[in-house]
Formats: sequence, C-alpha cells, structure tokens
Amino acid sequence: MDFTPTEAAGDLTALTTDITARLATRERTAELEAARAPIDADLWREVAGAGLLGLAAPSEVVGDAGADLTTLETTATATVLGRALARLPYPQHAVAAVPLLAAHGGDALRGLLGRAVVGDAVISAAVEEDLGFDLLVPSTTVSPDARVTGTKVNVPYADAADALLVVAASADGPVAVVIEVGPGVTVVETRSTGLSPVYSVSFENAAGTVLEGGADTVLHARDLLRIGVAADQCGVVAGALAATADYAREREQFGRKIGSFQAVAQRLADAYIDAQALELTVAQAAWLLSGAADTDSAETTAAVDTAAFWSADAGHRVAHTAVHVHGGVGLDTSHPVHRFFLRAKQNEFTYGSAPVTLSELGAALAAR
Repeated sequence: MDFTPTEAAGDLTALTTDITARLATRERTAELEAARAPIDADLWREVAGAGLLGLAAPSEVVGDAGADLTTLETTATATVLGRALARLPYPQHAVAAVPLLAAHGGDALRGLLGRAVVGDAVISAAVEEDLGFDLLVPSTTVSPDARVTGTKVNVPYADAADALLVVAASADGPVAVVIEVGPGVTVVETRSTGLSPVYSVSFENAAGTVLEGGADTVLHARDLLRIGVAADQCGVVAGALAATADYAREREQFGRKIGSFQAVAQRLADAYIDAQALELTVAQAAWLLSGAADTDSAETTAAVDTAAFWSADAGHRVAHTAVHVHGGVGLDTSHPVHRFFLRAKQNEFTYGSAPVTLSELGAALAAR
C-alpha cells in the first residue's frame, strides 16, 4: 500500500486542525466536562458547516452535501478531533453511520441521511451489550415489523442523538437497524472513564428501519466503528505524546532537563514507536476499507482488528507514560494530560478490548 495521505486527507487535516484550535480549547473542554454537556454544540455546528460530516456520502444520494470521499478521509478527520479531545460522536456518525445509511439505507432513510450530512441530525451507535462485543449474537431482538426490544450499554452521546445504529437478532440472523429516538427508547446516563457522555439505552418495541445486507452489513458496521475509534485514539495518543515531550524538554530536576535522563528518553522513544505503529495500522485498515485494494472482507476485517488491538495496547502504554513522566502533575485530574489518559482508557475498552480483538484475530487466522 501507499502510506502517503491523499491530497483530500491532507486538506481535511489542516481544516479540522484550524477548527479545533479555535473551538476545542483546553478551557472549553474543561467547561463541557464540568457541565456534563451531552455534546459540544458549537463545535458540531462548525464541523457540519465545513462539510466534515458528509465526507463519505455520495453526491448522487445527498447532492452537494456529499463529498464522495472514503474511510481514508473520515479517519484523517477523526484523528485530528481525537487529538483535540473533541466532544463529538464523529466515529459513530461520520465514519460509520453515514456510509452505512448511504449504502444500505435505501429510500426509507434518505431523509435522515440528508439531515445527518449537514448536521441537522446526530447519529450514534448502540451496539455493545457486554465486554465480549460479539455483534453476531446480540440478545437485543427485532421483530418482522422492525420493532426492537433490548438494552445496549456504552452508548456514546445518546442523549444528543436523533437516531441510533443498533445491532439486533432477527429470525434470519443479526441485522443492523436504525432507530430514531422517540417512543420506546429510554436513555440513562452512566459515568464513564473518559469523562465523555456515555449512556445505557433500553428499547421496548421501538420502531426502526432494518438496513439491507443482513450479517454482512453488521460486520461492516463493526469494522467502521472500530476504525473510527482507533483513529480517534491515534489522535489522543499523538496529543498525549506531544504534551509529554514538551514537558520533558522544559521540566528540570537535579539541574537538568528531565528529557536528558536516559530512562525518560527511552520511555518516550517506546511511546513514539507505539504511536507510529498505531498510525500505520489505522492507515492500512482505512486504505483497505476505502476499497483501494482488491482484497476480501476477511483480510480487511483482520486489518481493522489489528488497528483496534494497537489502539487498545498502545493507548494503554502511551497514556501511562504520559502520566508517569509528568509525575505528580499527571495525577491532577484538572491537568490536560490527565484528560488524554482518561480518553485513551475509555477508547481502550470501546468496541472490544485488546484480548477481544486478539481472540478474533486468532480465530480468523485459524479459519484461514
């Protein structure tokens, strides 16, 4: 593969960096966390106005709001938002839901898709029921008339969502269902490690629309959700490492900058390797998901799971390195580096932890 970012990805990275520098400041993040805001409404409007929500929507479906781009571009945007610790469901909405609705939603969801790409509707994902994250055996069920009953956990930004992407068991196997929040949907806030808005959601005979494609669409949804969170983690890790390197260049101990100590330098070098490994595995998986290579779905899923593993494993190590190098400052819950730590830990266990993804990779390799 060619690891050179596309011209569009480079432009989007610069655009998103400009937006987050103006709106997703450290002070703003602290305010939103203290207020337990369901979403950063100002940042959402700006991101929507810049066309970043409809990157993966085909123009022939949603008109000028679509950009006809791919997962390469949406993950590039998600990485910048992750570095800014943006309080947005970008992985669920733009990386996963928009392309899924465009490809499998049909005419029934055309209106919702049109609202989603311009930011008039927020879409999140309600897919987890336990730490195993096995989408193929959900306990949530859907009836022949598309009525959903069950409970999902670790649902991000559910209180701000207008619709949810849900995985449920049907008579023919697992299916992806889009449910517009309303009667039959109960949202309950739960405290999360990362201080971002997370909820449990219960469905009681809630009306939905089943996406075409059955289990194949469910697997595609899993891949997109995982790569979206891995891209967010890529930004979180990069931000934490940059902040820690700056601190090591400035902090003095025993009359020397602590970055000159061999133990600190080695720790940061290991973190740099982790950050690079995560960036490259995310790029490879996004490249395959974009259809840039003639590969089967099993190879693509394996690449996504590899990125998801690095997201969890590298995220864990770099987050701890950031706190340890900062010393007592890193334990201050109001300090920016501690926010990187908390967000990295939240991402580590979203849509499958390191043991879960390794188990899936092992099973896939054994099957092949």
